[in-house]
Amino acid sequence: MKEDYVLKGTTTTLQIQLEKEVAETLKQMVEFTRYGESEIINVAIKRFIAVHSDFLPRKK
Repeated sequence: MKEDYVLKGTTTTLQIQLEKEVAETLKQMVEFTRYGESEIINVAIKRFIAVHSDFLPRKK
């Protein structure tokens, strides 16, 4: 599971807005786990994509 949090391949920067409560929870998670914000968010987005493939355009 630890290896899930390592950023692999090329990366890019994305500016996002979060609800204040979400941002505060993220900061607590970073402090508790010692993983960076980018690593935690990257895993969360990957899991969201895996569950919500219906958000992606259909392949022809």
